[in-house]
Amino acid sequence: WYDAGPPKGFGKELFDHDLDRLDKCIEHVIDLLPIVAETDIQSVVAGPITYSPDILPLIGPTHHLSNYWLAVGFGYGIAHSGGVGKFLARWIMRGESDYDLIECDPDRYSDWTDKKFLLDKARESYGMNTTPAFPGEERWAGRPTKRVSGIYQDTKDRGAAFGFHAGWEQPHWFALGGERRDTPVCYGRKHWHDIVGREVQTILNGVGVVDLSPFGKFQLEGPGATKFLSSMVANTLPKVDRVNISHMLTPKGKVMAELTISRLGKDRYYLVTGSGSELHDLRWLKQHVPADAKFTLTNVTEEMGVLGVAGKYSREVMQKLTGEDMSHEGFPFLECREMEMAGVPVQATRISYTGELGWEIHHDAKHTAQLYRRILEAGSLYDIKDVGTYAVNSLRLEKGFRGWGAEMNLDKNPYEAGLDPFIKPNKKTAFIGQDAVREMKGKEQKVNLVMLNFQTQNVDPYGNETIWHGNKVVGNTTSGGYSYQRNCSMCFAYVPPELATLGSTVYVELMGRRYEATVVEDPMFETEATRTRNALEAAATH
Repeated sequence: WYDAGPPKGFGKELFDHDLDRLDKCIEHVIDLLPIVAETDIQSVVAGPITYSPDILPLIGPTHHLSNYWLAVGFGYGIAHSGGVGKFLARWIMRGESDYDLIECDPDRYSDWTDKKFLLDKARESYGMNTTPAFPGEERWAGRPTKRVSGIYQDTKDRGAAFGFHAGWEQPHWFALGGERRDTPVCYGRKHWHDIVGREVQTILNGVGVVDLSPFGKFQLEGPGATKFLSSMVANTLPKVDRVNISHMLTPKGKVMAELTISRLGKDRYYLVTGSGSELHDLRWLKQHVPADAKFTLTNVTEEMGVLGVAGKYSREVMQKLTGEDMSHEGFPFLECREMEMAGVPVQATRISYTGELGWEIHHDAKHTAQLYRRILEAGSLYDIKDVGTYAVNSLRLEKGFRGWGAEMNLDKNPYEAGLDPFIKPNKKTAFIGQDAVREMKGKEQKVNLVMLNFQTQNVDPYGNETIWHGNKVVGNTTSGGYSYQRNCSMCFAYVPPELATLGSTVYVELMGRRYEATVVEDPMFETEATRTRNALEAAATH
């Protein structure tokens, strides 16, 4: 079946049973439930079941075909049938789902999901079906796929411990000098806790380079591109050579996606999203492209590589690689520029998910290795280091940056998520969700996103942990980690408005224990751009 598919005409037929294959399993069942040994087998049902690589089904539309809906890959379809039928029917009829189910999005897979990956991963997942999933656990069957960046081998040789992101291998942290790079299965802090802290300090006090190639990347260009994009996002569009953060909303005003928009010309845009939302966001855009559109929307995720250079000395490193003026005045925050760097044509953007001084360098993926090696060479004077995504995540939490799929999703509106600065309900161009956010604006929300700080016993939040107040469940965490600047656990969480004020206390449940947590300022630390602006304004007043 793996090679040729099911026999022609195969429908609901069953297989001949073969209980001998199950002898050891049945013996184990009898050990657990001795009464089974005294029972008779009345009937045996043996038939094929479907498994996706991660066991979860594929539910919803796909970007490959317009108005084509899936409900497949259920290992136990009868158990899900009623709920899935209702979920899909209401989604089809109403134009958006009743709640977020991104884990089952069909577009989490793409052409990198070849037959070998499918078989290897399905076998692994089936074999571990009843095994607990641990925070930060990596499962290795079927990896790597064809989705590796141009510096996969370079970073592997330099100690990268990889994580799996939408088919990509991306460094989570770097093990140096014989440090472990495995991912132990446990709920407490892992051995890489101090390693990540070291990489955080690299960004704060030195300079680091990060492989960001897994970002989803789209090119939008041609007559009408500006009008179309403005109708899709709630923010105003950036000016030419500028960048902003914008959000696509559903008709009901829920957060469909977050995009980083670089405007390269009057009707020429470069859109960046997270690796896990690449095809999800592309599908939403394609769904709304007019039939007579004269512009083009192209997925360039695999054609474009991205390297991040961030930290205190990132400007000095960048300046050594280009003749462009990289000073604050010459290359302001949120500016994008097509230029040459180390002899390679790039699109550089002054932005960093760390919240510190930094640039994203977008380029033809065939040049990634060349650029990476030149960056390391140029940064040697400043002791440049590799940095993984775990350190980036810690820094982005401290800076109050939301993440789509965690703080923002189809269950929350932008005001609940604290996205007010990015939502322009009264902008001239009508956009999807405009009526809904106009209705929401200024009203008290059912929940509010807050930042919590607390001390624990060797464990940190990851997301989806329970929030207690007294003996009542009042909310949940969305994402979390450890603040290496405050030496405490931290997390974003949704709580009722009356518990969202500074200084309010709640309890976060971790490993069966409730830890007292305090609502603190959000962001915990100012970004480099804010610090620089404040310093310049202060200097101007003297």
